[in-house]
Amino acid sequence: MRELVVERLTRVQMRRRLPAPGPGRSRYGVRGQIPELADDDPALVRIVALAAESATGWALFERAADTMLVIPPFPVEQPLDLDRIDPSALVDLLERRRAVALFLLRLGGFAVGFYRGDALVDSKTDRRFVKNRHRKGGQSQRRFERIREKQVDELFALACATARQKLTPYEDEIMHVVLGGDRRTLQAFRKQCRFFDHYGERLIDRVLHLPGDPRHASLEGAPRELWSSDVYTVAVRGEG
Repeated sequence: MRELVVERLTRVQMRRRLPAPGPGRSRYGVRGQIPELADDDPALVRIVALAAESATGWALFERAADTMLVIPPFPVEQPLDLDRIDPSALVDLLERRRAVALFLLRLGGFAVGFYRGDALVDSKTDRRFVKNRHRKGGQSQRRFERIREKQVDELFALACATARQKLTPYEDEIMHVVLGGDRRTLQAFRKQCRFFDHYGERLIDRVLHLPGDPRHASLEGAPRELWSSDVYTVAVRGEG
């Protein structure tokens, strides 16, 4: 019987979980590339689907006892197919020093940070009150919604201007841009603020999940999550 084990591992934890070099097969795929697996076991089918959906590509290690898929925090740059277990390309991806811009947004406020490696070099946070949803109906509700829309627009405008001001000085240095916070709020924000569009492929198509409203402490603690990987392992388990 095969079981899919799901883990979210920090960079340090990932180093400990990497398979040792030896017999097997290692494959690395860029975004949009889909691995082929001969076995149609549901757990392995799920592995293929997860790899296909990844915004950063994947690393796949196949051994006799298990199959491990790693979705890394930053993009795989080129495909590889090796007839042995060789995690060195993944190690290089995880250990390479990177300059990263992070933008966090919820309706309670926003935070912008620029990192060199794990070090937070520059940052700015701000809070803005936005009314909660109104459920009474009638004119009262319409008036409430107009006020709320104005508050949201003001928050988005300030957040966009601040991101531009803080990140433009590092424009040539930024390797990756990551967005975090509330997915729906970010989607609405991106329709109003086009600043991040010009980063093109440097903007990673994933949302970093950090709890609570964005604060300076959120930026200080973000590197742990920024460099974490999603790991999916399918192992053959014996009967009781």
